[in-house]
Amino acid sequence: MKDLFGWTGKILKVDLTERKTVILPTADYIDRFLGGIGIGEKIYWDESSPDLEAFHPDNPLIFMTGPLAATPTPSASRLVVCGKSPCIYPETFVFGSLGGFFPAALKNAGYDGIVIKGKADQPVYINIEKGKVEIRDASHLWGLATSKTHDIIQEELGGKPRFLSIGPGAEHGTRIGTIFSDIASSASMGFGSVMGSKNLKAIAVRGSGTIPVADRERIELIRKR
Repeated sequence: MKDLFGWTGKILKVDLTERKTVILPTADYIDRFLGGIGIGEKIYWDESSPDLEAFHPDNPLIFMTGPLAATPTPSASRLVVCGKSPCIYPETFVFGSLGGFFPAALKNAGYDGIVIKGKADQPVYINIEKGKVEIRDASHLWGLATSKTHDIIQEELGGKPRFLSIGPGAEHGTRIGTIFSDIASSASMGFGSVMGSKNLKAIAVRGSGTIPVADRERIELIRKR
């Protein structure tokens, strides 16, 4: 496979109902669709249909980075969150964006994005570490604020994982629930409530991989300007 400069080459798809994961090749999208927004939108319409409601288990929730995340490019650790929003009437496809450490950490862990489908039969969180994926019980985290959730997961996993998580409002059906990245950045449009409808409390990622770039010296030059 040719070098995919700016990409890991893998998008993780998680079916919470079946508790199964598959890999979507990033190379299937990058020649035709621009960045995280373009790829996320294409995947959404491949995986969904216009009549699915935002809280339907088969409605996909998609997290996509862009080609500059986890490279030395300044301010590039961004994540697009896209799907059908429950906070707009009529419900429609939209996207939000967040920053923080999570987007770069996701790519360092081996994935350009995550596609979530289905609904877990109990509260769960997803742990991604160096390319390996676990779906873990989160019953003890349900009802907790995001800051407390982070503390407990970090104690369970050790190290310094980066997080996406939701709070109690998103768990209980409000249509404006937010997804928090660590505790300082968030994505609106009600996507936290979509996570809650899937019984997904959080996503934790850790990784130490690097992303290939076509011209690292030029990136370093741009950084210094």
